[in-house]
Amino acid sequence: MEPNFQLAEPRSVAAEVRRLRGGDPDAADALARRAMRLALRTAAALLESREEASDIAQDVAVDALRSLGKLRDPDAFDAWVHRITVRHAMRRLKRRRRARQAETPLALLAETAQPVVPQDIDPDALTAARQALATALAGLPARRRLALALRYVHDLPDAEIAAALGCREGTVHALLSRDRQALRRDRNLVEIAIDFKGG
Repeated sequence: MEPNFQLAEPRSVAAEVRRLRGGDPDAADALARRAMRLALRTAAALLESREEASDIAQDVAVDALRSLGKLRDPDAFDAWVHRITVRHAMRRLKRRRRARQAETPLALLAETAQPVVPQDIDPDALTAARQALATALAGLPARRRLALALRYVHDLPDAEIAAALGCREGTVHALLSRDRQALRRDRNLVEIAIDFKGG
C-alpha cells in the first residue's frame, strides 16, 4: 500500500528547515514527510514499481535530513529534494539493468490498487491505455522519463527541472519536446486516443 504522506504548506518549508536547524525535533518529521512525498511521486513515475519508489522515498528523506547542513537556502528545500531523488532513481535504474530484474508495470497492478474509474469510461480501455502509456514511457531513456515526471507529475517549470537534472533549461525544453513527439508518434497510444474519442 502506498504511504500517505501529507505535504507541509509550501510557505512553511523554509520555516521548518530553520526550526530543525534550531534543534526542534518536530520539524524533522514534517520535512521527512515532505521529502518522502516529493520523492515517491517522481520515483514511481520513473521506476513503475511502487515498492521500489517507496524505498527510494525513504532513502531520500534520510539523506535530506542527514545533509541538511549543506542546504544553503531553506527556500530551495524542494528543488534540493528533487536533485537527491534524481540521483537515487538513476542509481536504482543502473542496478536494475545490471541485475536484469523483472518489474511489474503500474498497468499490471491488482485492480484493488488502481484508482476508481469514472462511470463513463470502460475499465478495460483504461487499463489498456495505462499499459500502452507505461510501455511507451519504458522505451524512453531514463533521463527523459525523469524530465516528464518532474513536469507532469510535479508540474515543475523548466528552470527547476534543469536544476534537478543538472542541465540547462534549453536542454529540458528539448527533452520534453522530443518526448511529446515520441509519444504522439507511438502507434499504440494513437489507437488508444482514437478509441477514447469514439472513432
